[in-house]
Amino acid sequence: MSVMVVIRFPVAHSAVVEWASKNGALLAPIIDLFEKHGRISHRAATSDTEFLDFDEWPSAEAYAAFKAEAGPYIEKFEAAFGHRSTDTVYKTVE
Repeated sequence: MSVMVVIRFPVAHSAVVEWASKNGALLAPIIDLFEKHGRISHRAATSDTEFLDFDEWPSAEAYAAFKAEAGPYIEKFEAAFGHRSTDTVYKTVE
């Protein structure tokens, strides 16, 4: 059964978009690892002060493997903003 991972990051989405436009090389390994570990889908929501990612994964284990391998890259991303993200894994229901 797939899982939905909600990632909360306390930074305005516009700031992230601006940073990403100048630092794509730092995000490229994360994007490659999404594919490697089988991320199914992605959606995002934003406010003036934070953004949320909604990522569907084949299993909690697939997400954990992604997070373990992508951890160093995610830490660099978070360090650029001085904030850490939080994630919560939910079982999907039909």
